[in-house]
Amino acid sequence: WLLPTPNTTHNNNHTPTDAGFWEAVDRDDLEQVAGTLGLAGEEQRSSLGEVLPALSAWHRQRSEQSTVDRWRYRVRWKPVADASVVRLSGMWLVVVPVGFSDDELVSSAVQGLRARGVRAVVIELDPSTDRHEVAERLGELPAGEATGDGSQDGLPVDGVLSLMALDGGRDPAWTGVPRGLSGSLILAQALADAGVEGRLWIATRGAVSVGPSDRLESSDQGMLWGLGRVVGLEYPRSWGGLVDLPTELDERSRARLCGVLAGIGDEDQLAVRAGGLFVRRLVRAPLGGRPAVRSWRPEATVLITGGTGALGGHIARWLAGNGAEHLLLASRRGGDAPGACELEEELTALGARVTLAACDVADRAQLERLLGSVSEQGSRLSAVFHAAGVGDSDLIDSLTVERLDR
Repeated sequence: WLLPTPNTTHNNNHTPTDAGFWEAVDRDDLEQVAGTLGLAGEEQRSSLGEVLPALSAWHRQRSEQSTVDRWRYRVRWKPVADASVVRLSGMWLVVVPVGFSDDELVSSAVQGLRARGVRAVVIELDPSTDRHEVAERLGELPAGEATGDGSQDGLPVDGVLSLMALDGGRDPAWTGVPRGLSGSLILAQALADAGVEGRLWIATRGAVSVGPSDRLESSDQGMLWGLGRVVGLEYPRSWGGLVDLPTELDERSRARLCGVLAGIGDEDQLAVRAGGLFVRRLVRAPLGGRPAVRSWRPEATVLITGGTGALGGHIARWLAGNGAEHLLLASRRGGDAPGACELEEELTALGARVTLAACDVADRAQLERLLGSVSEQGSRLSAVFHAAGVGDSDLIDSLTVERLDR
């Protein structure tokens, strides 16, 4: 059979004839498909009738795969040429955690700025300080502290380099929040409160990996990239970008950092490495016709946290439809959650045994009891789908460290 080739990359690129043909295939419309192919004989139509359901299923699967392929992206780090001319001037604030003024990375960064004629002023910031106190201090900087020579001639702030990520500790009151993250949040808010117009660059170390041999040092460092991308969206006029630094800043790395701070086009997410400068890119990542890396089918007990919620319900239906024996649906209200009983009936009709459990998975003791109940019932936990969560969204300007912690 010579059939029109389905476009599995962009289905909207079909010619009208092709599109009509494949729509007829999807409907299992034997008459239209036979007419399009010019099959008049009864034997030919009979043969087409036997193969049409398989062809229809194949095309639907290819179309679905093509749709999913268009949703798939991954991050790639691509090398970019160093800035040929680095133009930096004026006054830059280098904000560091308390006690880090003499850190080797700080000293090296400041040295690189001053070597290029920048008046670099190091400011220590305690993440536990109220943002309004920080803003007040920043507002006073153009006096003697900013100029660094005891004069009272104010200078505008041309840029801010935050090295708050150097503090890897945690505040006893907010154990879920790295101090580098809370300090960066407070700094961004205070700069806006004080009306500082210099662009803010947040520097990290080991937060991103530009290649297989480039190690990720800390997930805490990665949190600042999440925060920074939001700051860039909400404070676009005062945003410089994110730059990830190597463990040590040699002369070449310092030059690259200064090139980043001076501006390389409109790039705002970069990584400085000994081997060069890299920029972050989002690129398509289609699966194409590649087979799955592994096959998996649910067995024994599968736990779904947030199991009675919208997302948890979709997962549960998929699991039940794929042969799950026992679904353990955990939520704060268990069987009292809205729609829980209806969901249980639906899943049972699909052949799964269902247990609705009231459990706050953020409570370790409750979660331990829930997990222990699986073996007590003579089953085995084979998989966990974590779909529980608490929505707490707001703008950076009203975000607090307490909310970050929660």
